[in-house]
Parts: sequence; C-alpha cells; structure tokens
Amino acid sequence: MISIGKQIRELEHFAPRVEALRKAFLGVAAALPQTALPANPALSGQCKANIERLTGPLDEDAPVKAIDEASKVALQQIDEICRSNESALKERDTTLQEVVVALAGVVGNFKISGERHKTNLSTVAESFDTLAGVEDITELRRRLRNDVARLRQSVEEMRRENDELVQRFESQVTGFEHRLQSARKDSGIDHLTGLGNRREAERQLSEIPKETGPVCVLLFDIEGFRDINQRQGTMFGDKLLRALAHLLSGTFSGEDVPFRWGSDEFLVIARASLRTCDERGRQICARLASGGGYYSMSGGSKEPLRAKVALGVVQYRPGETVEELQRRAQAALDQNRKATR
Repeated sequence: MISIGKQIRELEHFAPRVEALRKAFLGVAAALPQTALPANPALSGQCKANIERLTGPLDEDAPVKAIDEASKVALQQIDEICRSNESALKERDTTLQEVVVALAGVVGNFKISGERHKTNLSTVAESFDTLAGVEDITELRRRLRNDVARLRQSVEEMRRENDELVQRFESQVTGFEHRLQSARKDSGIDHLTGLGNRREAERQLSEIPKETGPVCVLLFDIEGFRDINQRQGTMFGDKLLRALAHLLSGTFSGEDVPFRWGSDEFLVIARASLRTCDERGRQICARLASGGGYYSMSGGSKEPLRAKVALGVVQYRPGETVEELQRRAQAALDQNRKATR
C-alpha cells in the first residue's frame, strides 16, 4: 500500500510538468510556420497545415505514438525551414558579394590609372630638375617647351580618363542600388524595421478572403513625420519607426502579422474581433504618444521617442474584395486623423 501511495504521489508530482511540456511543445509547433522567410510563403503554408494536422489530436489523453509522430514531423519541418532559409540567405549574400567585387574592380581601375599618371608626372618632374644644369638658353627653351607639352598631355589624359571612370562608376553604382533594392524586396523584409514590407503585406492581404474566422486590418500613421525628420533629424525619425515596429511586434504575435506599409505607415493583419483589435491599436498609439519607454541619445542625454499616431481599424466583410477592404481601412485612418486634429 505504501508503494502504491508513493507511486500515486509521484504521478501527481510529474503530471503538471508533463502537461506544461505538452503545452510548450504545442506553442513551439504553432510558431514554426512564422520562422519561414516571407520569400517562401508556400513553405510556411505547408508547414502550418502539417503542424495543425498532427498537433490537433494531442489532447491530455494523447497516446505516446501520436506524440512521437508529432515531434518527428516538427523536427522535419524545422530542418526544412532551416535549409530553405539558408538557401534564400545565400542567394542574397551572393548578390551582395557580386556588388562588393564589382566595386573593388572599379576602385582598382582608379588606382591603376593613378599609378600610371603618377609615373608620367614623376618623369616630367625629374626632367624639370635637370633643366637647372642646362646653360644653353636655346636648349633650355626647347626642353622646357617639350616638358610643358608632356605635362599638359598627362594632365589632359588624367582628366579625360578620370571623367570616363567616374561616369562608368556612377552608372555601375546606379545598377548596384537597383540590384540591392531588388534583393531586399524579394526577401519580403523591410531593412529598417525588420518587419515584412509592402509587397509581402499585399501578398498576405490577398489571402484574407480565404479565412474562415474574423480578420481585421489596422493602419497606423505617424502624424507629422516629415516635420519630425526636419526638426530632429532622420536618425531620430528612423529610431521612431523602429520603436513603433517593436511595439507592433510585441503586441501582435502568432498569427497576427505587422508590416511596414509606407514611409511612416504600418499595417497589421490580425485574426481577432474588431473590438479587440481596436483596443490593442489604441494602446499602441497611447504608448508611443507618451514615449513608451523608448529613448534616443542626443548630446549625452536621453530624449523620449514620442509621437502622435493615427489609427484606422476595419474588419473584413465576407464577399468584399481586398481593394475594398484597403479603401475602408484608409478611410477609417483618414477619419481618425481628422478627429484628432
């Protein structure tokens, strides 16, 4: 009897821990699709479907076999996501490496040209030095004319070649900028905030009509952002954008996804009721209006990252188009902006 009682107590002791581990596993499994880069939405959707299929039966009485199968699939999904992300990152790294190599080649051309003209000018300078020992005035004038002509020729060649190199360099730099911008856009990530960019937002907006539960779209706009940039500098403005992005990421997680929609606008797709989304959105606006605990260092002192934010929230209506949904969200934002002025 003592042994049985002891075993019962041990089971009662371990049961809460097993349940906590089960919930932790389900939480990690549910978050897995979010780890796939936005550049690979198909993988994220496939991962989500597999996880939902296998974690659905994992209730408190789930058999060991079901738990083992779910853990194996989760590990497979992690491995597939890692390999896919690694491939996408390698592709972007290759683009950056090509840009760096090309830039190094351009700089090398400048250096080679400079070294060659340096040699020519050194020869002319040496010739000038020897003129001091020429006593014949006629010879002195002849050599001086020749040296001056050589000097002019070298200077003209330098100017012409450098103009060509500069023009070629400017053309290449423009090409590099386009390639880097394309690489960033293809990744679906906004480089300043780390959120999804507008292209990724539009892709996910197009999926909303397929949703079965409530879905809301929230638009946030920093009031007077241009004036803030002019008054306090673009560095302060960038920090302000990152602060709002951080607030959005902390408030909306899981299936709710924030994006950078414009220069000073952010969009969130949230799977919740209109009332819940409106409350969360107002909380974010209030936090940033009060500083929200975010600061910018200026002249050795901390300056609060504070700004007024307008909010527009709408819930998707079954049957409406994505364009209609966006227009309603923009109208709600504009109405809120007028009301707060």
